[in-house]
Amino acid sequence: MQGVGPGSVLGGRYAVTLRTSEGTHHERWRANDHTLEREVVLVCFPARSSVAAPALDAARRAAGIEDSRLVRVLDVGSDQGVGFIVEEPLTGAVPLSHLLQGGGLSPDEVRRLTGEAATALDKAGHRGLHHLALSPSSVLRMPDGEVKVRGLATEAALTDADRLSDEQASRADAVGLVKIAYAGLTGRWPMVAVDGGLVPAGAPVGLEPAPTIVGGVAAPSEIAVGVPNDLDLICRMTLSGARRGPVSPGDLALQIAPWPSEPPASDGATGIGLRSREELEPTRVLPAVGASAAAGAPGASLHADAADGLQGDPPGQSETSFFDSLSEARSGQSVGPGDEPSRGAGDASERIPGALAAAGAAAAGVAGSIGDKVGSFARAAADKAAARAAERRSAHDDDFDGEEIALADALEEAPTTSLEPPLPVFGREVPEAPSGAQSRIALAIVGVLVLVALVIGINNVAKIGQHDGPAVAVTVTKTRPPSTSQQQQQPSTSTQAPSPTTQTPAGPVEITGGKGFDPQDGNEADQNVKNVYDGSDDDGWRSRWYGTPSYNGDKDGVGVLLELSAPTAVKEVELDLPAAQNVTVYATNSDSTDSLDGAQKVGSMKNAEGRVTIKADGTLEPASRIIVFITKAGQAESDGRYRAQINEVTVR
Repeated sequence: MQGVGPGSVLGGRYAVTLRTSEGTHHERWRANDHTLEREVVLVCFPARSSVAAPALDAARRAAGIEDSRLVRVLDVGSDQGVGFIVEEPLTGAVPLSHLLQGGGLSPDEVRRLTGEAATALDKAGHRGLHHLALSPSSVLRMPDGEVKVRGLATEAALTDADRLSDEQASRADAVGLVKIAYAGLTGRWPMVAVDGGLVPAGAPVGLEPAPTIVGGVAAPSEIAVGVPNDLDLICRMTLSGARRGPVSPGDLALQIAPWPSEPPASDGATGIGLRSREELEPTRVLPAVGASAAAGAPGASLHADAADGLQGDPPGQSETSFFDSLSEARSGQSVGPGDEPSRGAGDASERIPGALAAAGAAAAGVAGSIGDKVGSFARAAADKAAARAAERRSAHDDDFDGEEIALADALEEAPTTSLEPPLPVFGREVPEAPSGAQSRIALAIVGVLVLVALVIGINNVAKIGQHDGPAVAVTVTKTRPPSTSQQQQQPSTSTQAPSPTTQTPAGPVEITGGKGFDPQDGNEADQNVKNVYDGSDDDGWRSRWYGTPSYNGDKDGVGVLLELSAPTAVKEVELDLPAAQNVTVYATNSDSTDSLDGAQKVGSMKNAEGRVTIKADGTLEPASRIIVFITKAGQAESDGRYRAQINEVTVR
């Protein structure tokens, strides 16, 4: 880019040092901040280009979002006809595109990377900011395992891809995250347009493209093994072109949760069968004593050539080595006119066993090599990864300048020198006396410890006999606000005590736990039940998606089973429902998640929406649990789908 190069200073403080990447409209450089004496990253672009003003504005808005998973924007500006965005340096960070060069990652690590990125983008989406240009290079992993997302809003502005509504942008980011999950599982990038071109196929990202089929790309389970069913289904639905799958990053995070908080010990690709080290690195066979004399024999030559073809040659070349060795052996076995018959017979008897053994081993290598070439997409990816690893090891072996020697020969050639006796663990001499400074420090530490112990002892002695009464029990339940009658019981000359018939209003009963309730399946989205009693209306419990309000005709209803802090005669239950639904509330002592036997009906309501209260018709027996049962599901976030939805539950 004109005006930017090593040694250039932008904004009077940022000295450019090294270019790390280059895009259509921008370049990424390393730089030093002379003011704060730190390393930074500069994203540079022409200040008069059409993307300059939107990019600077997007960077300013992105700087206001506080999330450790988003790369921080430190400064923006323009100087000498160059616009620039200053980002925090990510020392040691590795982009996902580099992690996938050796094949796919483990499913748990893919779930963790995708989930952390989705959570960060969901938080940014609530502030009206979206990425819209997600690729494997946008997601980075720090040395400690922390996940970073780079280019929020700015990448979209720099690539002129930010001309979408808020709903469309959320869907585009969700599809981009699904593509990243697909690449993490398979090591291949799905270059396919989604939602009629809303999310374009995009440019190559440095990974091999995923194989295409009618309607999209091959599912991850068709390329790799060990792919979890939920991740495989999400990739199938989203990348099939049928406008299905998550509608936002938050929706995707909810579907793939939970994920591990720490990265795995290694990035071994469980989905792609890579060859073992024994198969990739040949064993070096060293000649024994007298092997040089026997090396001239045709049988020994045949055996050595066949072994070299099996161990050292890459797949596809061992067949040639075998047949070449066999032809050489045949030419060496021909008896000349002047040879004696007895000697030819003896040589043949010595060569035949070695030749047969080498031929059998080479034939097995040929069959294994042919078998390696036959397989699915996963086998092809594994062979390429194995070839890269073999090339790296071969280059390492070429750099080895030492001499190979057998262990027995090394022991024989070792000098017969006696080892020096080991040093004693503790010195035999008397240690020197500590210096005056060391003595003063030791005395000061001892004095402080004695003083602290003295203060604690005096304090404990002073408290003896002050608390003779019983200890006050500490409860964790929600306290009820003081009633009017309790306030009037205080001594007063002008207020009389109330009559015994004064009613005390009932306070809310604490909910200590819960789980999904489904009479047909036994469970329903247990991981989200805690959201109905966390005191917040912003989130809640959601069931699975269904095609009709009657759960496709297969279920009577679904809901949640909530545990109360103590057995309670339920009088009323207050619900916050985000969509119109039919709901029935029961009180029960059973912890069964698939039966209503023995449950007491508190009440019901049809087409209930918003904050509603269901009151008991009469006095109920004390119960330790309640069931909120949705018999008619409400409209979901997208057309044509329904789910049971509860934001908050309060029991009195």
